[in-house]
Amino acid sequence: VVHGFARVKAVKEKPVGRKVVVPEAPKLSRRALAELVLQRPSSGTSTKALKADLALLKKHLGIPCPHFGKKGVVQLAAPSSEAGAPPKFNKYAGWVEWDNAIFLWVNATGGSFDNTFKLDGRQVNWYVGGTNPTDKSPIIKRLLALSDGAAPSAAAQVCLFVRSLATEPYIYCGNCGYLGHDAKKKGFEFTWRLRDFPKLTKAGAFQQLLQSQRPSKATAVRSKAAATAAARWAA
Repeated sequence: VVHGFARVKAVKEKPVGRKVVVPEAPKLSRRALAELVLQRPSSGTSTKALKADLALLKKHLGIPCPHFGKKGVVQLAAPSSEAGAPPKFNKYAGWVEWDNAIFLWVNATGGSFDNTFKLDGRQVNWYVGGTNPTDKSPIIKRLLALSDGAAPSAAAQVCLFVRSLATEPYIYCGNCGYLGHDAKKKGFEFTWRLRDFPKLTKAGAFQQLLQSQRPSKATAVRSKAAATAAARWAA
């Protein structure tokens, strides 16, 4: 279910071939539902002043978010006290700041940057984006402050949400640990370690994300043929 307005008891994930119980999403008020479906501007409290419901998110690890898009994820993670009015956030940014977390948005394919999973999905790179981001930018300063080895529970958690395409729902890929950054890369590149990788390997939706980045056999054959032709031309 893409938009998640109906209750879902179980789904069958093709790569794993078994039924996976999907937790029910919190019920939305009519106002929240209207803002989500009609894409109205959020009218609630800023996410920066709220604590994301990280315990609820854990139940959705490795499965598609029951509500579509960034706003759907934010509504899912919003504390129950904000059920009537969806929290405000910048939908154009590649992240969302909460009091206790930072959500990172990633398109596995077709995005503005080349976000790539490495080491069979254990690592991923992510770009801040925007206009000339530097280590003086507020979001970068906050992310770098979390790279000093603090335990996830002792500071804000970095949570990763990835979708194959802009038309697909986001999949929660868990908590991330800082590995490095490259300020010289266009968009300011960060490299993250997926702390929940052992559990994600059992999730069919996560495996589909990895598969979406692997070139098809036909593409590989065409690439090899093109390389061969180029070598002959250069000889």
